[in-house]
Amino acid sequence: MQARRSELGRAQDCDSNRSPRVVVSVDFERRWGLHHRLGLDFDAYREHLENVEPVVSRLLQLFAARNIRATWAAVGALACRDWSEYFARAPRPPKYHNPGLAITRRYAELDLHGQLHFAPDLLRLVHASRGQELGTHTFSHILMREPGVTADDVTADLGAVAQLWRERFGAPPVSLVFPRNQVAFLPVIRSCGIRVWRGNEPGAHYDCNETSTNRPVARARRLLDAINPWARHAGALEGDMTRASLFLRTNLPAGAWALHCARIRNELDSLRHPRVFHIWWHDHNLGGDMPKRLARVEQVLDMVAERCQRGVLVSQCMGDLLERSAFVSTEAQHVRE
Repeated sequence: MQARRSELGRAQDCDSNRSPRVVVSVDFERRWGLHHRLGLDFDAYREHLENVEPVVSRLLQLFAARNIRATWAAVGALACRDWSEYFARAPRPPKYHNPGLAITRRYAELDLHGQLHFAPDLLRLVHASRGQELGTHTFSHILMREPGVTADDVTADLGAVAQLWRERFGAPPVSLVFPRNQVAFLPVIRSCGIRVWRGNEPGAHYDCNETSTNRPVARARRLLDAINPWARHAGALEGDMTRASLFLRTNLPAGAWALHCARIRNELDSLRHPRVFHIWWHDHNLGGDMPKRLARVEQVLDMVAERCQRGVLVSQCMGDLLERSAFVSTEAQHVRE
């Protein structure tokens, strides 16, 4: 039986080397990823955040039914049980020039039981699900290109994630998604054990992610790309970077959604080795109007799964992209046990 598993693994590796790949990554962040926008207003966006648990459970079902592999880039704090554990583990926040970007203890007073901030059971569920990789989105969703953040801040933050991941999941993360896609401190993240990271789509308007640069014109250009059926943003690996190809916009009106799907379908059909089509979204994006948005995710996953079944594409997580994937090695160890 073990020899058969090894044979299948070698065949999958061979297919992966020849076939174009589709990567799915989910930025799993709950309120950590929005606190700088929502501030102390705990009623804002609440439905989306409260529905994260059923969203995650349903996504895992959809992935499993279609053999879709995915990376869950989780904010490390989600693995904490409560605020006491969070404050015991969290490094001191960066000294942002804009103090509104820092985590404040007022959040613990306003979300006493951590309903909007912690999800240790969901992270265990993801970790236990076949083909799902637990990457990281930093420990406290630190915004690395904002003024005031230092290399020491990044080192301390990723060190806190690595320690918690070792304790809870047996190994530190090897995949990183930068909060708000603010790519920075690459030598630092590599020294912290990160071996693959998600970059931004091509074009200067995808690199305007700081508070001072993320302006309406850049956002409008990104939206136009998303509904342009002729746009092609899949790309080959660039060193240890897998470039994003598309942010899945499940909130679009029906006509725009049809164009969005045409963009995805055309990208998948034109995909050739060694290009990777990397699609991503946030957990909370699906929390409002949940049945409709999850149905749209299912529609897209069906496009991917049908092509994988025909052998023209391969589904991979970010860790699978490594030449010798630490994630695959860990998964193989689970099989042996």
